Amino acid sequence: MITIDNFTIEKHQGDYENRPLKSALHFNGEKLNLKVSGYVIEKQFELPNYFLLLINWDCPFEEGCEIVVLNKDFKIVGNYSFTPFYHSYLLTSFCELSANQYQLVFNDSDSFELIVNYPKRRLFSKVVCVNKIN
Repeated sequence: MITIDNFTIEKHQGDYENRPLKSALHFNGEKLNLKVSGYVIEKQFELPNYFLLLINWDCPFEEGCEIVVLNKDFKIVGNYSFTPFYHSYLLTSFCELSANQYQLVFNDSDSFELIVNYPKRRLFSKVVCVNKIN
């Protein structure tokens, strides 16, 4: 897992309530033909078969987190949304547990295991699996 800074996301001006829900994604300054949910890329990694992006909504007190998995052709192959309804998901820690297995900690207290199954081994299996850790 290599930490990178190649991806950037479209900046939006004006009131938060009037911003679009999706933002254009760029790679090395080149606009990609896709949009992702969120406004700020918190972390981004390159792995042998995919890119992993952690994007937030830049909304204090109701922070959400979007997990986006892109293949090397810059196509979204998996995603997961930590929605902020009645809760805030402010990412405070992220670490790799083993190959394609990660731990996310929100608000210094809520821990989750993230597993990325890419390339997929079974046709109907999910690419992104998230489990709460007690």
